[in-house]
This record gives sequence, C-alpha cells and structure tokens, in this order.
Amino acid sequence: MPFRDLKDPDEKRKEILWIAISFIVILGAWLAVVLFFGYQPLAAGMTYDETVLVVGLGLLVVCSVLYLGAKEREQRFLNRRLLGELEEAVARLDERITQLRGLYSTSAELAGSLDIDHISRLVTDSLVHSVGADSSSLVLVDAKTGAAVYERRSHRGAEDGDDESDWMDVLTDDDTSPAGIERKIEALNTLRNLICAPLRLKNGLTGVLGARRADGRPHFTGDDLRLLTTLANMAAKAIESSQLHAELREAYFATVRSLVNSLDARDNYTAAHAERVAELAARIAHEMGVPEKLVRDIEVFGPLHDVGKIGVRDAILLKAGRLTEDERAICQEHCLIGERIISPLKPSPEALSLVRNHHEAWDGSGYPDGLSGEDIPLVARIFQVADCYDALTSDRPYQPAIGQEEALVHFQIQAGKRYDPAVVSALCAVLSRPEPPRPREKEGQPEAERPARERGRPAYARSHETAR
Repeated sequence: MPFRDLKDPDEKRKEILWIAISFIVILGAWLAVVLFFGYQPLAAGMTYDETVLVVGLGLLVVCSVLYLGAKEREQRFLNRRLLGELEEAVARLDERITQLRGLYSTSAELAGSLDIDHISRLVTDSLVHSVGADSSSLVLVDAKTGAAVYERRSHRGAEDGDDESDWMDVLTDDDTSPAGIERKIEALNTLRNLICAPLRLKNGLTGVLGARRADGRPHFTGDDLRLLTTLANMAAKAIESSQLHAELREAYFATVRSLVNSLDARDNYTAAHAERVAELAARIAHEMGVPEKLVRDIEVFGPLHDVGKIGVRDAILLKAGRLTEDERAICQEHCLIGERIISPLKPSPEALSLVRNHHEAWDGSGYPDGLSGEDIPLVARIFQVADCYDALTSDRPYQPAIGQEEALVHFQIQAGKRYDPAVVSALCAVLSRPEPPRPREKEGQPEAERPARERGRPAYARSHETAR
C-alpha cells in the first residue's frame, strides 16, 4: 500500500490546499507577466488575447476548486459540531433514562416497604446516585413544631457523620415552624450546590429531602431539582403508608393482646404464664447468643403464643383430669388458631414458628407438624423448654407445681428426647444465677398441701402433658 494512503484525510486535504495555492500563485504570476510584459510562453502561434484567456480560465478553475474545498471544510466543521451536540444530547438522554430507571426501581422498592429506615435509606442512596451528589439527607420533623424527630444521611465515598452534611442542621435551627423551614428551603436552593425539597403529607410538612455537592463541582441544574422533588414526593407517600400501616398494626396488636388478657377471665394461669414464659425464653436466648432480632421476636410475640386457646372450650381448657384423645386433638389446634390470629401482623417467619411450633418435641413426638431435631426452628425449641418449665413449676387444674430442682431433673432426663440438649444446658445456666422471685398464682405450695396422688412423685415420672 502506498505511504500516502496511510495518511489522515485531514493531512491529504492540507496537501491539496497547498498544491491549489501553489497553482494560484504560479498562474497569477504568469498572468501578470502576460498582461504587463506581453510575454506568451504557452504555445507558439497563440495571440495575446488567447494567452490571457487560457491563463485566466486556469486561475478561475483553481480558485473554484479552492472555494469548493473551503466550503467542504466549513461543512465538515458544521457536521462535526452538530455531531458533537447530538452526542451530548444522546448522553444527556442516556443520563435521564438512567435516572428514570433508578426512579422506577426506587419506586418499586418503596411500594413494598413499610419500614422508615428502609424507606429513608432507599431515597437518600438513590438521590446520591441519581444527581451525582456528594451527600444527601432526609430529615423528618414534627408536623406541629417543626422539630427534627428522625434523620438519615447518605454519602458518596464518605462515612456517616461526615461534616459535609451538617448543612441540613440549619433547617431545624431557630425558626422551626413549617413556614420557617419552607423559607430556609428556598434560600438553600439559591446556592446552586445545595438543593432541597419538602416532604408534605395531608397534615402538612413532615420532612425535608436535600442533596449537596462539594465546592468546585458543577452546580445542580433545574432537572436535578425536579428529580429531587419527585423523590421527595415518593418518599412522603411511602412514609405516609408506613405510618398508616404502623397504626393499623399497633391497633391489631392491641386487639390480640386484649384477647390474651381476656383468657385471664377464663384461666387465671394463662395470661401470667405467657409473660413469664416470654421472659424466661428471652433469657435463654441471650444465654445461647441468639441474634438480637430473634430475642426481640421472643419478647414481642412470646406473650401471644397461647392466644389460640381463645378458640378452645372451657370444658377442655380447664379440665382437671387427663384429656381424651379427641379433647387432646381439639386442644392442640390452639397452635394453628394462634398462627392464624397473628398472621395479619406480618411477623417474621421465626415469630410465626414460635406460635405454631412451640409444642414440637426434639424426638418428633410433638405437634402440630411432628417436626424433630433441628428441623424445629430455634426460637420454637427455646420457647418449648421455657413453656414446659413454667408449666411444671406452676399449679395447673390438672397437676400441681413442683420445685426448680425437680423440674431440672426432668429436663436433664428428657434432654435429647423431648428437648434440645443445648437449650436445656442454657436453661440450667440461666437458673443457676439468682433472679428476683417471679409472681405466681400459688407461690411456693408446700409439699404437704399437694394431693396425695402427686406427693413424692418425681417430675420425670409424670405424663408428658406438662403444658396444653
């Protein structure tokens, strides 16, 4: 391939331009010689006029070529500028599409979220990435006083607590009335490296969403402010839904707790038993190093574990003697009834299993699902031990209470059979430490006051009907 074919097109155009200029200079000089000196070097026999005509035409042709080349170069320059503007427009369009996709993704996640922390994290993280902010903050305020009640901050490449976001503090300084906060938002939006938007609910201003870029970085645009405002509106709607759901959940939870308390009118043992078992189960869970979230499930939903007994007839629930097979089957349904009652609260799977499976046994002889070993959820295994311990050490219509030592003998014998050995070990460790005496319907019933049929009878010799 010839070397000239490897040259850049612009270099070729420059060569042609210089050749054309050379031709113009040569032909111009030639025409000057002909005109002023009468010299006719083109061909013999040509007249003076013919010579001038030929040289002039040649000069015209070269100038025309040079003009066309200049126009073509100008057109190429315009085309390049238009192409650059088109590329910039496409880049901005791609950026907007990316932002809209981020908004859609955030909107979809917000629609399924009812947790304030999750909502605020989604919104602030999305804002940082969508508008290229260095930091973003979401502040919730009291609708009446304007005082900050919650704050969430997100940073790009910085840890939470970075001083870069302290500018949001001015929103809750001095004048904290809703009108005052609105004025501060308008003032901050004039700085161009800060943008803010209010979060409004039906009851008025509920918070502020803002973003910041460090000094020296490009200013925010009107599009950035509109995107932030859209995110603020989405966050406000999600927070409103979360608050409504929390109110409904609390109301339903209070109703369920009322059902548990109503059991006290039928069976004085049940309500106090529920609180004691939940407390003991939480202590066992702490002893075993169970994650705090599961301990919280035990504390919150543990007192509701027997709520299903609201559906068991008094004749069965309060029966002094042993239950028949049919009565036992009816009584065992309280686990499933309780699960259905608390399901609308949307508890975690572990909390739901606590209510459903707290009567399962390590050897698979329990109910309602006949699970065995580690197939039984851990919180249910813990609660089973705590439930049975309290049943053994409390007076029931069908059996009197026994002492702690006798109860522990029962658990040690049944460890690996009815109970998880690890949970039994944790129970023994918990009970080995002194604790304040817990209330009980008949505290410390003397041995002489027990029925003769139960006097001196060890716990491990009793039936497995320790708790119904």
